[in-house]
Amino acid sequence: MDISKKADYAIRAIIELASTEAPSLTTEQIAAAQSIPLHFLENIILDLRRADMIVTQRGVGGGCR
Repeated sequence: MDISKKADYAIRAIIELASTEAPSLTTEQIAAAQSIPLHFLENIILDLRRADMIVTQRGVGGGCR
């Protein structure tokens, strides 16, 4: 079974968020930890937020949870 790059990156981003003890991670931190292109990850994060799989917060101390 073939998995698309988008699905692979989405799963890796969710695993990174689930495995951290930090209250939230920025997209830059997730991209660096999982070697995911930042621009592509930003679109994936939007899709995950719309699907209510993650929560995002803007501003200082913001990020993904």
